Amino acid sequence: MVDFFCGAGGFSEGFRQLGFEIIYAVDNWNPAVETYKLNNPSAKVMKADIMTLEHGDVPEADVVIGGPPCTEFSSSKFGGNGDVQKGVILVNRFLNLVYHLKPRWWIMENVPRLRQILPTVFPVKSVGIDNDGRFEIPKTSVLNAADFGVPQKRFRLFLGRYPDPVKSHTEIASTSLDGATFAPWIPMGRVVDAFPSPLGRPQRGVPVLDPFYDISLDESELRDHFGDYCLFTQEEAERNRRQKTEHPYYGKMRFPDDLRRPARTVMAKQFNTARETTVIEELRNGNTTYRKPTVRECASLQCYPIDYAFVESAISTRYRLVGNSVPVGLSKAIAAAILREEARL
Repeated sequence: MVDFFCGAGGFSEGFRQLGFEIIYAVDNWNPAVETYKLNNPSAKVMKADIMTLEHGDVPEADVVIGGPPCTEFSSSKFGGNGDVQKGVILVNRFLNLVYHLKPRWWIMENVPRLRQILPTVFPVKSVGIDNDGRFEIPKTSVLNAADFGVPQKRFRLFLGRYPDPVKSHTEIASTSLDGATFAPWIPMGRVVDAFPSPLGRPQRGVPVLDPFYDISLDESELRDHFGDYCLFTQEEAERNRRQKTEHPYYGKMRFPDDLRRPARTVMAKQFNTARETTVIEELRNGNTTYRKPTVRECASLQCYPIDYAFVESAISTRYRLVGNSVPVGLSKAIAAAILREEARL
């Protein structure tokens, strides 16, 4: 398997957990490259500009995945007025590499808005191929991560050649007409309740159980969780409350967030006063306080295992590594669909 724009490795991790061999990964951001290397020591991980990457230097693989940076397509950037052409250049480069590599399966991930911009059939010359043929994208799907066992309501676009992943969850537990059963969406509280308060000190000899995997760590070994960096001041909390409940243009949002529901989209930037930031209510010394999720809580909301390591001293960079990831639970569902299809063929 090959992963372009590999980031911290969330897209790959779901495939890795189901036995896919990662042979090659590329990103041009050093914290992402180092994080990916640490967690995938057997893979060849390159720090490189994909625009200058020669397809002949990429090994053959049955599966190619990738998530070109999506900020230019995001509705949250400049009110949806990002530089679309800048984003399309990277998308086209990914499609160019797919054209040359001809993998059996390929999947590109991005924000749903790209669906409005990118046609499903277009001349190959538009992606830098010098012939008169056409490039066809066989499938596009907008998937909600919560429908696949991720404790986060996150809609993402997937396009390429891949079989449909099988939904496992719905908002309310249900049974379809054909007899398929669906568990209820997993609430954010499952993650928050799995961890000790980040506002205390880690205790030796106290185990922390991963909310999704058969992994246990001593509190003293848990990384990216403890510290006051996640705590709001009273002024920040009040400003955040107003942003959510009294915004002059946008609809009302709950303050604090409801732990009985999946989290909203985990953002790459976690500002204490931003409307999009998730807010958790917590008692501290008998007083009600408010905070954002820790880096580790955000990672679990993305279904990373609790022993997955993020390499970078700056907290803002670790939040970015996590928030830019494809949720592991969603990538795992796509990987499982490929395995089922391969067994059927």
